[in-house]
Amino acid sequence: MQNVLTFTKTLILLTVFTAPLYTAQSYAHTEASKDAVKEKESQANERSLGTISVQGVGAIDVTPNAYSVTFIVEEQGTTVSKLSGQLENDLTSIVSFLLEEGIEERYIQSMQVRLSPRYNNTPQGREQDGFTLSREIAITSTDLENYDRVLDGVLKRGVDRIQQFNFVNMGEASVYQKALVTAVADAKNRAQLLAKELGVEVGEVVAISESGGNMPIPVMRADTFSKEMSLSLPGQESVNARVNVTFNINQ
Repeated sequence: MQNVLTFTKTLILLTVFTAPLYTAQSYAHTEASKDAVKEKESQANERSLGTISVQGVGAIDVTPNAYSVTFIVEEQGTTVSKLSGQLENDLTSIVSFLLEEGIEERYIQSMQVRLSPRYNNTPQGREQDGFTLSREIAITSTDLENYDRVLDGVLKRGVDRIQQFNFVNMGEASVYQKALVTAVADAKNRAQLLAKELGVEVGEVVAISESGGNMPIPVMRADTFSKEMSLSLPGQESVNARVNVTFNINQ
């Protein structure tokens, strides 16, 4: 019985003195870890000498592979319902012709309709003289070789005005993304060149922003569509992208 009591007392003493020792060791380990993190942060701050900001530019040359054009169809008269019927007949004839020319239906859009009163100045004053009903048709086509035939055809079928003619690139979004990647690479190269001349190293990226880009499109006005003028096909255009990047500077 006495042996049992002695063993129990020994076990209690070990428990009492061991537990605080374990807690102290854990606390010391945690504090050491915190100190190590602080030391690394301090070293990183010491290595960083500030920042360097550059602008990267990317440019991809492309040749427009399509054209877009907007037509205006107008009818004038005194009865709106009659004007609407005449306009609908014109649109049906124009759209049928465009489909025959191979322009896909999804690239033919019937746009805004406008109805406005017409006025005449008389000795008695300004008097209304009927209405003007107009509608826009916008198309896009990749058949660059035959766009002149399309324009002649719609003018014969009731189109009154050609509002705008643009040469475009159907893959503009993907081309711009490539230009953006090129701009990022250019920003890296510029930063490394400057850092090398200063005897420092480029660190991590602190900030990056896209500053926009552009894809210039040649626009041809309606007054260029005279029979005396020859419409030439478009040449290459440049799709541009720009990025602003800020890097840390390290020793």
